[in-house]
Amino acid sequence: MAAAATRSTLSYYTRGPRCKTWPLWFQLHRDTMFSIIKRSSDRSVTDGSIATIDFSAVHAKNRLRDLPVSEMPLHLGRFERGSIQVSQVPINTNVFLGIGPAEAGLVQLTEDDRNCSSDREITYDLIVAKAHVEDDGAFECKPLSPNERIILYLHGGAYTLGSAASHRGLTGRLVNQSDVRCVAIDYRLAPQHPFPAQLHDAYIAYRYLLEHGFKPESVILAGDSAGGNLVLALTLLLKHNNETMPCGLLLLSPWVDLVSMRPSVLHNAQCDYLYPLPLENPMAQSRVFYAPGRGLSQELVEELKHPLVSPINADFSDFPPTLIQAGDKELMADDIDE
Repeated sequence: MAAAATRSTLSYYTRGPRCKTWPLWFQLHRDTMFSIIKRSSDRSVTDGSIATIDFSAVHAKNRLRDLPVSEMPLHLGRFERGSIQVSQVPINTNVFLGIGPAEAGLVQLTEDDRNCSSDREITYDLIVAKAHVEDDGAFECKPLSPNERIILYLHGGAYTLGSAASHRGLTGRLVNQSDVRCVAIDYRLAPQHPFPAQLHDAYIAYRYLLEHGFKPESVILAGDSAGGNLVLALTLLLKHNNETMPCGLLLLSPWVDLVSMRPSVLHNAQCDYLYPLPLENPMAQSRVFYAPGRGLSQELVEELKHPLVSPINADFSDFPPTLIQAGDKELMADDIDE
């Protein structure tokens, strides 16, 4: 890490900042993060050795190197922890019929929850802006007025990392700027819980808000990176069911294509901290999320292209108003533009 920081500093002062607007601390942060991610990514792994990969160990390793807890400054607001008792959110498996590669998994996950001897929980942060932390009922997950809006936030982390806690700095700023309360959930992570466990949890969380009195047209779905992918997948599921659309979508650098590598992946490689592995590598983020341990085939590629997995291929007609924000130096800039 020290070597990466030294090289970055020397480059900054001899060649100038990699991007004109970058201060030294930002370039140092990017290069250090990139160095850590690159060291933990093995490009030599192939499908020939896929049987030797212990994905339980991979999941455990991810927990050890997970995204750190992000502090929420007191001037932004406060959060309290809560949990969704899954058994108390009724789910009709008919809503999953005809939804493509997620159908069987979503039906099975629902049945597993029904047959589970212990009640599964989905934990969450309920975040309130500073101006309202003393309001009566501010930290109860129910509307404080008939048409109160609420944000359902789905965090990023390539579906293998992250939590509500890792994004508290972001969600704190979001509620402070919007003056809207936010529920940020801890959905299940791959590879221990591959696709479509994340979509299952997101749908349960959405239904939980409706069960507690929030109207569909009062819910704002928001997420970054993989969380942006999940927002789009959830909205496509709601559209498939002809359900009332949420109020709007907020997508921050959404991961929208799990297969293609457009030119920005190469052009912006010196600016983004991400280190994507090719699809041929069984440790590629998209494969670890969707089907860890499954060999690469044309059938798998086609499944990864499905709109529920790669929303770039979706039909966005009748979608709610959507705000997308991303940087032009990101690896996924071309995907997001398209």
